[in-house]
Amino acid sequence: MKLKLKTVKLQEVISKAVKGASNNKMIPITSLLCLELKDNTLTVTTTDATNYLKIISNKVEGEDFYIVVQSEIFSKLVSKISVEYINLELKDNSLEIIGNGTYQIELPLDEEGKLIRFPEYKFDTTVESKEINLSTMKMILNTNKAAVAQTMEVPCLTGYYFGADVITTDSFKVCAIDIDVFKTSILLSPELISILDVFSDEKITVQQNDSKILFTTDNAIAYGSQLDGIAEYPYEAIQAYLNTKFTSSCKLIRGVLLNVLERLSLFVSPYDKNGLYLTFTTEGIMISSKKSNGTELIKYQGSENFKPFTCSIDIEMLTSQIAALDSDHIELWYDNDKAIKITTDRSTQIIALLEDDRTVNG
Repeated sequence: MKLKLKTVKLQEVISKAVKGASNNKMIPITSLLCLELKDNTLTVTTTDATNYLKIISNKVEGEDFYIVVQSEIFSKLVSKISVEYINLELKDNSLEIIGNGTYQIELPLDEEGKLIRFPEYKFDTTVESKEINLSTMKMILNTNKAAVAQTMEVPCLTGYYFGADVITTDSFKVCAIDIDVFKTSILLSPELISILDVFSDEKITVQQNDSKILFTTDNAIAYGSQLDGIAEYPYEAIQAYLNTKFTSSCKLIRGVLLNVLERLSLFVSPYDKNGLYLTFTTEGIMISSKKSNGTELIKYQGSENFKPFTCSIDIEMLTSQIAALDSDHIELWYDNDKAIKITTDRSTQIIALLEDDRTVNG
């Protein structure tokens, strides 16, 4: 069984497909990659044992071919080959790769010593479908990921809640985008949302069957399951939090604020609980480290209902939220002792403040 492919074409599909392999040493299948050519369609499949990613290339010449190989060594080797064509040949229990040189990669075997077959998910593709935009999903990934919980104290908070809004929270930060993607409430894992980032077609067909969900384009397919725990997701509490009243606001240039935070981060240490001070003055926001060895003033682009106010906030939380936004201008709401709010045309972010004796406001 032999296959000859253009190097750039193989590099393109492999570089995308490996994003779906989690390489969990406890689950061998997550370190494997399936490459199949059937009826002139090349499909490369990977999985994290829950979600599957298929990258597809049509009109590929050659006889039918099928291998399952270790994804890491295969992808790294393919990425470094510089000749025009790569030749693949199955030889007993190994894959011979001819590019700049000749290389042999041992193939995984099952308990009977036979070459393994990659597991295939099952999905009823006759169910009703709807269409979503790739640009929408990328906006959600880039904006909401900074507020996804990274630990499992509350498992449902590790997911993306899709309802009338798209919401993520880790209890200290909340991000909400005013968009109803699926016209129903579902909870999806960050791993599934992340692999959609390798899609290239703008229009994506979505199908749901019980707890399973399938995203399909001509060149890529992502399959996964909804996360458990949507009934426990604190949606109403988050909505109440998002509706917290803030009496004062100012407009800022996002890039200017981000640059200031990056410079001041050099003067904030873990001993300060990563905290810095925001002091709202008539001229602008004075941002300073707790030791006052770094201070900068950002002038307002606009101000509504100004009040003198000082608060302490985690610089890493604030920076990650600002960096996640795709708007040039932001509106920052303050005069609340518990949190600040950041808004753009479509998104709302709320970040909890740090307790600090120096920020008592009269």
